Amino acid sequence: MVTEIELKYFVTSDNTPKNITQLFSEQQLSFNCVTKQLSNCYYDTANLDFRHHDMGLRIRGCDGQLEQTIKTAGVVIAGLHQRPEYNVNISHNFPELALFPANIWSPKQKVAQLQESLIPLFSTDFTRIIWLVTLSSGSVIEVAFDQGDISSDGRSEKICELELELVSGTTSDLLFLAKLLFSVISVRPSSQSKAARGYRLWKNTKANYEKPVTDALPIDRSLSILNAFSTGINHCLVHLHDHIEHYITAPSLVELEKVTETLALIRHGFWLFADYLPEGSVKIRDELSYFVHLLSWVDNAVNLQELTNKTGNYRRKLNYSEQLVEQLRIEKRRLPTSDNVIELLHGKRFNTLQANLLAMLLTEPSELNDALLTFAQQSLTKSMSVLFANSINKESLSSEEYLSQAKLLNRSLLTGTWFGLLFDEEERKQYRTPWLDIQQGISELQTLWIIHQQLQTLDEKPKKLVSWQGSKVEGLLIALDSSRKIALTMKSYWLDES
Repeated sequence: MVTEIELKYFVTSDNTPKNITQLFSEQQLSFNCVTKQLSNCYYDTANLDFRHHDMGLRIRGCDGQLEQTIKTAGVVIAGLHQRPEYNVNISHNFPELALFPANIWSPKQKVAQLQESLIPLFSTDFTRIIWLVTLSSGSVIEVAFDQGDISSDGRSEKICELELELVSGTTSDLLFLAKLLFSVISVRPSSQSKAARGYRLWKNTKANYEKPVTDALPIDRSLSILNAFSTGINHCLVHLHDHIEHYITAPSLVELEKVTETLALIRHGFWLFADYLPEGSVKIRDELSYFVHLLSWVDNAVNLQELTNKTGNYRRKLNYSEQLVEQLRIEKRRLPTSDNVIELLHGKRFNTLQANLLAMLLTEPSELNDALLTFAQQSLTKSMSVLFANSINKESLSSEEYLSQAKLLNRSLLTGTWFGLLFDEEERKQYRTPWLDIQQGISELQTLWIIHQQLQTLDEKPKKLVSWQGSKVEGLLIALDSSRKIALTMKSYWLDES
């Protein structure tokens, strides 16, 4: 039995083998390169017993030799795959389960019955170019570039992937080599193995990437402060990869907004836990801020899309001025395209950021005994106390005053997302509801502010449109004042905990 420790990436650039070989030569790395043709057939039962036990069974053919492999349940941490696997050389092209160690099976799995029920589900056929690299530290890493197809029942899907497997040495060296490769190839982390994609192809279903933005991170009171941080970041990275995959599959501003919100949630964790993180974490936080700011146009794009969409809530009113609608369209066309975004998501800097986040997760924290619950209570109190601090006694606020609170409100709600599951769910939801209403109202104010700004540039301002815009703002401010009064009287759900 061996445990695979590997990084998997989808590759989108051309001339990958040439660029990798040239990079290794320029860096004066010691390596050997070979090319293999691999054919694999994956087996399971009709009711997917192996899949339900997070196991994968295949027979691989290469150079006239056959090998059966079973991979058992493992761990995926932000794109790093760690799975135990068992390999046995065989002479015929059908699995013999009895050749695997008896202790890999669960008590519910009857090997003889499984053997009788095995059926082929899908195959993967691809060319694999392998570079076996030895670093100066002594670590040995296998870099494999695969190109080919996954096939099942007449359906097929392309393979174009890069895998880095740690043969011996440290995961830090594995990540070092990955970051080196980012300089010459365009990639994105892959959380789905060829087998996972093959099962989906066999079932003839599409990948479900439609995860909502995380409302509460899976942090419980048994965790230390540093383990809570690691758990939250890992959860966010899984969501980030899924949102990216969904965006690339079907680009939309809604999905890109989820990408930006997830990045902001990760960055917020670095702010919250700053006193407990190593010094180098500041650089990672700065990189997160770089991408959050770089994608800050997305909110404006969502608002412009709402205004220019024929089915949008405001479009009928905007038709009072064709000049205004055209100006909004021009503003929208100035924004980055989906091609620009996809290039960014496959770029060296973005992949390096994700690799550095993974490196943090793989570093064993120096354990501290600080109470997570107390830390969470203090963080929530601090973040919520600043909201509307200078206007608590005011009956009403202006548009500018509400808009000025947007960032503080977003950060306070993100603090609640980080620590949400440490407290009573019902009390937490009741507390957050009026604050979320305010957040939504401020977002609508921002949309109306765009209309206001564009109206100022018109040669002739349609009276009906000006009146409607002013009326909408006035009504929205009344609703915001009402939600604010409710929010400020809500009981702090986190303070009665012991």
